Amino acid sequence: QDVAVAADLFLDLRFFAASAGRGSGQGANERDSLLAEVERLKAELLRLKGPGESLAPPTPQPPVAYGGYAGAWATGIPAAAPGGVADAALREIEGLRGSLGDALSRNSQQLNSRVADLDRGAGRATQRDGCETHPLFSALHSALQKLALLEQDPVEASFQIHAAWEEDPSLFDVCPVGLITALVYLSIAQDKEWKYRLLHRATYLLYSTPGLAARMSAGRWPMSDRLIRTMYHNSEVLGLLPLKFGAPEAQPQAALGMNADVDESVGFSLQHRDSVAVHFKSILFYHFYHSEQSPCACRTRSWCLPRWTRHLTNHTVDIWLAARDEKKTLYRMDQSGCMRSLGHGLATHHLADVFDVVFVFEINALMHPQCRIIPARRILLYPTFDLSQEQMANFEELGVSVLADDAILEAAEPRDAEPARRGDQRAQGAEPAAEGPPAALPGGHQAMKGQADFIAGLLFEGARRPSAVQRLRGLTIVIAGSCDGNQTYCQEVVGLTQRVNAEGLMNLVLADTLKDEELAQLYAASLGVVLHSRVDCNPRAVYEGLVTDSPFFVTERTRLPALVQHLGHISDGDVSKLPEHLADFVDFCEAGGFAGRAGEFAKRHLVEADVYRKMVEWMDQKYLSGKLLDPVIRSEDA
Repeated sequence: QDVAVAADLFLDLRFFAASAGRGSGQGANERDSLLAEVERLKAELLRLKGPGESLAPPTPQPPVAYGGYAGAWATGIPAAAPGGVADAALREIEGLRGSLGDALSRNSQQLNSRVADLDRGAGRATQRDGCETHPLFSALHSALQKLALLEQDPVEASFQIHAAWEEDPSLFDVCPVGLITALVYLSIAQDKEWKYRLLHRATYLLYSTPGLAARMSAGRWPMSDRLIRTMYHNSEVLGLLPLKFGAPEAQPQAALGMNADVDESVGFSLQHRDSVAVHFKSILFYHFYHSEQSPCACRTRSWCLPRWTRHLTNHTVDIWLAARDEKKTLYRMDQSGCMRSLGHGLATHHLADVFDVVFVFEINALMHPQCRIIPARRILLYPTFDLSQEQMANFEELGVSVLADDAILEAAEPRDAEPARRGDQRAQGAEPAAEGPPAALPGGHQAMKGQADFIAGLLFEGARRPSAVQRLRGLTIVIAGSCDGNQTYCQEVVGLTQRVNAEGLMNLVLADTLKDEELAQLYAASLGVVLHSRVDCNPRAVYEGLVTDSPFFVTERTRLPALVQHLGHISDGDVSKLPEHLADFVDFCEAGGFAGRAGEFAKRHLVEADVYRKMVEWMDQKYLSGKLLDPVIRSEDA
């Protein structure tokens, strides 16, 4: 550590000497104080060079058993196996040297900045931030300078920072880039589970903190998102086979027999071919929904964007899809517009060629290790569950363009739902009950959808305004959707439903998962579509309701575009006010307040081709104007 302290002192000596030499316009007192400071620093340097004064390095904490891992640190970060630490560390360090080589030059740049600050006048120099003054971060930066010279690794200093951060999360505010650096370097020589956990934390902090990407790029720390992706890559590709675009195993195989949907696919392509001229030539849709039973047509209740990208462009755009299954099965579109499985996925192969665009569906999927290592020039992302404008700007700085949750209208025109359009007739098989048409509450039973909160708000017992609950007398609400895996939550929904029904004011019907046609018929026969989400993002169910001329009753957390908000009621989500707001919505619907408006809007503005054309145009614009991603660091780069 003497070398590091001495290096810092030399930098300070240069700083003060330069300031004194350029201070002809400053007062004599200030110049004398600078010269005195130089003498003090020289004396400190001589003291450090004296015998018996060197600072001993900190003693690493002994490994202990923790949480089922043999040989783990007391804080729970497992140590690597004794025989593998050196080899693993050497492999990581080799990949890190390329980003460490400019550590000293960054210090030189910072020195020049300090001198420039002082030249502006006394009292206006930039104060040293927590990254310089906090002893933990100062020690890490010193260790990183030594690592650039292959003298010392920073894992111990990183461990100390991580332990302190777990005790006090506000440590991140002291030096955000330093803490992310500590997480990344601590991941060296950890087993894969803990390595990914640390890298995930670093990625989350980097992306979610407004302005941090720019500060990291301009700062003195040898850290970047490129380095984080490199760390993922070094571990993720081990044991996987490389997959190139031109390889035989990457070619879509024609299916045996004829698929009835191929006519639909070819027909749309002929009708809309070259409607949008795009500049990207290859695109991977990551974590998108896909039905393998319908390779040539969109039959999911989600986005059909991969297919419409082909319909609106032409067969020269190479379209891939990585599915949502555990194997991340890969599909590639053939010339007829059918998605053909390659028979393998990202669990066994890693992509070796670079995509022009990778479009990631859902912000959590962006953090998948498989996604982090996909070679791409640009990354697009939707939905994100309510990022601020400042956070989206930070994503953009990192090469990821975000489509805001409320920025688009969604196309919702399943062909199976066509008979359910209202017009002059109600959908077959969904006649209103004698007490009046029901309200439809769709969605799988999960906490984020808020079914339990909604039902609890309808209880007469304990209601803040019992008279508002009385206004809902005779209302039928069909809760359509299956249990999405959380049995405890599903039981809570069932129990609350039984309590509401026992009070005798309303009739709540628990329905299982409905087919598209059945759901469309329910929407068409209902007063409106009800969603009480805790977290949601421009849900498709709202648009499916609009197609059948059904208004909506939702919370503001659904983040609907402003263009559709006049077609229903948006509440603040306060459960205590729910009965009153819902009663107002029911009264307005029964009075004909929304009659015909939703359906007319859908006919004019929710046409699939028009909606997806705007999406593809946005994709191309972001491909041309967005920041390009740097590839992972290869050994030859280092």
